[in-house]
Amino acid sequence: MRTIDDLMRDRPAAERAHAHVRQEPLAAYLARVEHRSSSTLRRALRSGPAAADAPFEDDGSQRLAQALHALVFEPARFANEYLLLDRDTPPADGEIDPLDRIWITGAEYARLAGARDAIRAYPRAPLAEWIDAGMKEMSVYWSDEAGRRWKARPDCFGDELILELKTTGDVRPRGFARTRKRFGYDVQAAHYVDAVRRLTGRAPRFAFIAVELQPPFYAWLHELSPADLARAAAQLALARERLDASRAAHRPAASRSA
Repeated sequence: MRTIDDLMRDRPAAERAHAHVRQEPLAAYLARVEHRSSSTLRRALRSGPAAADAPFEDDGSQRLAQALHALVFEPARFANEYLLLDRDTPPADGEIDPLDRIWITGAEYARLAGARDAIRAYPRAPLAEWIDAGMKEMSVYWSDEAGRRWKARPDCFGDELILELKTTGDVRPRGFARTRKRFGYDVQAAHYVDAVRRLTGRAPRFAFIAVELQPPFYAWLHELSPADLARAAAQLALARERLDASRAAHRPAASRSA
């Protein structure tokens, strides 16, 4: 199995000082506000630069989606952080108090397990193999040529492919295309491709794993075409320009005239 060091070994020397990777909890990644994420960029496109810096607030609406990410990509973390009600599931390390864990009902776990199994049994591509071999839940940080600092946290990646899991109500191509457009998912894809390219020196392919959290748990792999990624890269550049313009507008007058 390839390691992150294997992926980074061949990248150009000039880029080594500008990109690095960390294995860290999601909370630590979110706390590094000096680096901008794809969520910031997507908000800049949807709602304008003023909304881009709004703090991340977990309102609970993504609870099951977050649990599915842990179950699919980090099953050991799922066992540690989640408590399955109606089951005898002591903490994996024997130390975490049940009150400090996230509670999941038996019915909710059945939905999560159904979605996970649909992903791993996907018939049109070896998703289980790709997930097992990929780098999971790692944070990538880099600076670009303009000195701007960015961050990304792909669900799973290697030097050839990035996989990003999305729960949705309709996995079919036309329905999921509307969801991609509504939530700016393609800007996220372009941002992640930029992150991995700067980290490894190679531009990977990108695919969304779309899955429904209701029976019969349909799953669909949506790989973006080169044309899709080119359009997404143009949207990404526009979002970054809007952030730059917003920063310049809010910079103190003395700094602008210096």
